[in-house]
Amino acid sequence: MLTINTDRLLNDINELAQIGATPDGGVSRSALTPADIEGRKWFKNKIADAGLGYSIDGAGNQSAILYSDPRTNKHILAGSHLDSVPNGGRYDGALGVLVAFEALRTMKDNDITPAVTLEAVNITDEEGAMMGLMGSRALIGELTNEDFDRSKIGADALAERLATGGLTRESMLSAKRDDVLAWVELHIEQGTRLEEAGMNIGVVNAIVGIRSLHVTFKGEAAHAGTKPMHLRKDALWGASQFVLRARQHIMEHYTPGVCNVGIIESKPGAFNIVPAEVYCSLEFRHGSTAELERMQVDLLNLLDDCAKEFDLEVSHEATPHVHPAPMSETVMSAIESASDTLNLTHGRLLSFAGHDTQAIAQIAPSAMFFVPSVDGISHNPAEYTKDEDCINGANVMLHTLLNLLEALGG
Repeated sequence: MLTINTDRLLNDINELAQIGATPDGGVSRSALTPADIEGRKWFKNKIADAGLGYSIDGAGNQSAILYSDPRTNKHILAGSHLDSVPNGGRYDGALGVLVAFEALRTMKDNDITPAVTLEAVNITDEEGAMMGLMGSRALIGELTNEDFDRSKIGADALAERLATGGLTRESMLSAKRDDVLAWVELHIEQGTRLEEAGMNIGVVNAIVGIRSLHVTFKGEAAHAGTKPMHLRKDALWGASQFVLRARQHIMEHYTPGVCNVGIIESKPGAFNIVPAEVYCSLEFRHGSTAELERMQVDLLNLLDDCAKEFDLEVSHEATPHVHPAPMSETVMSAIESASDTLNLTHGRLLSFAGHDTQAIAQIAPSAMFFVPSVDGISHNPAEYTKDEDCINGANVMLHTLLNLLEALGG
C-alpha cells in the first residue's frame, strides 16, 4: 500500500514551527507579517526542492503543483493555511497544507502522473487578521471593494500589508478561479469529540452557519446606594439574565448548536452607578439554515422577555450571515474510502469553526476531515496533535486524492 514519507512530514512540521516561534512553544504568523512572509518563502523553497510546479495567484494563495499529462483545464485542490493567530499553535492550518504537499511529493516519488492536475495550496489569511477567509473568498470571486474599505485594520493599513506580499486590491479582486474540480482540506479538530470517541478521522458533513447580533439593553442610571433595588432599571441585570437563559435554551432545544456572548460593555461603568446601558455581542451557530432561523426567533423573544422583566428597552443590529456549507457526498465518500483502506475508524460530524472549505464549497465539490486534538486545545501554544494522527491524516489525504482522481479523472 502506498504511504507517505513519515520522517519527511514530521521534519517539515518541526521546521515550519520554528518560523514565528514564541517562547512558550507556540507560533505567531499573522497573515503577511514578516513571520508569515518567511513561512511563505520556506514553502516556496520546499516546493522547488521537491521538483513540483509552483504558482501564486493575485490573492497570494500559493500552490505546489503535480501536473497531469496532458495538462487538464480543471484541477483538484487540497490544502489549508500557514498563517496563525497571535501566539497560536503549530498545527492549526499548517498541518493541512503540509499533508497535502506531502501527498503530492509521495506521488511524484512513486512516478505517479495524475489524470487531473493536483495542487497543494496555502490560502492567504484564513484566520482573518485583515479580512475573514480573505484568500479563499478571493479565490471564489466573492470579495468586493466594500470589503477592502471595511477591513479589520483599515483600508490604508490593509494596502500596506498587502504590498509586503506583492499584492494589491486589484490583484485580489482578479484572483477568481474557474478551474477547481474539487477541494479537500485536513484540519485538526480543535475539540474533543474524536478523542472522546477514540476515533481516528472525523469526516465533516457540514460547516456551521454563523449569525451575529449587536445587542443593546437600555435602562436608567441611578445611585448604587440610594436607589431601592426593586425600583432599579439595571441594564446589566437584563443582559445577565439573557446570557444565562440563552445558554439553557440552546442547550435544551438546539444541541449541537451553540451560542456565545463574547463581549459585554457597561455604561457609565462606575462602581457606584447602576448600569444604564449594556452592549453585548451575541453569536450563534448551527449546521442548518432552518435551525438558525428558529434559533434567531427564540433568541430575539428571549431578549424581549428579559428586557420586560427588568423594565428595559432592548435593540439589536444584525451583521451579515455566514451561511452553512454542506459538504460534497463525492468528496466525503473519497475520504471515508481512504480511511477504510488504511483501517482507520471514522465518523461524520459538524465543524463549528469556519474554514476555507466553507468558501470554496460554493464553487466546487468540497469536504474536509479532522484529526484529533489532544484535550481539544487550539489557538494556544499548548495545541498538540500526536505524530501518529498527523501521519494518519497525511495518508488519508494521499488516498483521498487517489480516490478523487479515480472518481473525477474521467
